[in-house]
Amino acid sequence: MAAGSRFHVNIVQTLARLKTEHAQVADLATAINLQRLRWVAPTVLLVNALHVLVLAPQLAGQPPEGLGYRWRLALLVAHGVMGLVMGVCALLVRRVDPHRAPLWARAMALVVAALGMLFAIAVVAIDQWITPNITPFLVSCFLLGVVFHLRPLPSAVLYLLAFIGFYVSMGLTQGNPEMLLSNRLNGITLGLLGWVLMVVMWRNFTTITLQQAQLVAVNLSLHERQAELEHLSQQDGLTGLFNRHTFVQLTGQELARARRQGSDTTLLVLDLDFFKRVNDTYGHPGGDAVLSHVADLMRATVRSTDLAGRLGGEEFMVLLPGTAEEAGRTLADKLRRQIESCPLAWQGTTIPVTVSIGLASTTAAQALDFEQLYRAADAALYQAKDQGRNRVVVQVTESNPRPAAN
Repeated sequence: MAAGSRFHVNIVQTLARLKTEHAQVADLATAINLQRLRWVAPTVLLVNALHVLVLAPQLAGQPPEGLGYRWRLALLVAHGVMGLVMGVCALLVRRVDPHRAPLWARAMALVVAALGMLFAIAVVAIDQWITPNITPFLVSCFLLGVVFHLRPLPSAVLYLLAFIGFYVSMGLTQGNPEMLLSNRLNGITLGLLGWVLMVVMWRNFTTITLQQAQLVAVNLSLHERQAELEHLSQQDGLTGLFNRHTFVQLTGQELARARRQGSDTTLLVLDLDFFKRVNDTYGHPGGDAVLSHVADLMRATVRSTDLAGRLGGEEFMVLLPGTAEEAGRTLADKLRRQIESCPLAWQGTTIPVTVSIGLASTTAAQALDFEQLYRAADAALYQAKDQGRNRVVVQVTESNPRPAAN
């Protein structure tokens, strides 16, 4: 590819990228411009009002003739008109939500910037009757570049029209050819520097805004990933139930809460019957499918306040907060019957599943910890196995023994 063609492609790609970036920050720029107008308009109105208050008494005490009277009168009219415009602008911008601005409000910053330029040109042209000073045009060129976020192309049009207006107005009121040329040359410099400043400020705003958006997206992704990892660290990888570590930790918290509130707690320990036969007959994929199937049935059967976990292998646990022994037995038998009545359909065959359940309960007065409750439920589970499997056995628990006195 020729160097000229590559250059043209690079220019097109750069312009397309800038256009996309500008579109991404346009809404925020509009909101910031409208928020700034809420204090810019009243501030300019105050400045105009002060000028009117100073000029009006001087006009009242001066004969309506001469260059000085004409200069003061023209300034009074310019500041009065600008003050009225800024007053209307201040009222309008107060009625607009910066983040949901209608179409007409989105152009307010550009319109106010244009009016500010026009006012500065008018004041400079009026001043030429008595002084070659062009400070108001200088201030407007640089102040607008700092206050408002405007795109490079609209701002270029704004500054170009402002210079044309400045160039023409200078010829209307400045009679000294050398001073006229000097002011016009200075006007070119001020307009160009003002536009460059606005472009630089816009690019800084665009870059910072997009970088902040990227940081927010990265942080959100990291938080989601962290939450996902925390969730996975609490889950059994196969069944999605709580793993042993998390289940024991949550059970400890529930038992402590039950002691404070004076409520009962029941623990179920489940073991699948003849699970080794399942693995021997259907292989480990079939065994894994049975484990996932039982976990799904447990989630569908227990209450939302209950905790379900996998101890390991084919052994599961369910904690029933706020549940006494008899209610726990009812739920355990419901779960047992649900598993028995729902064999697993897997690869064109049906795998029957039954479960033996050991149950142990503790009251707030007994204050059994997890290990004591688990040993009692596990002992009941062995009794269920010895009594023929596919049944629920309740283990009677004793009060937590107090440590002996020294």
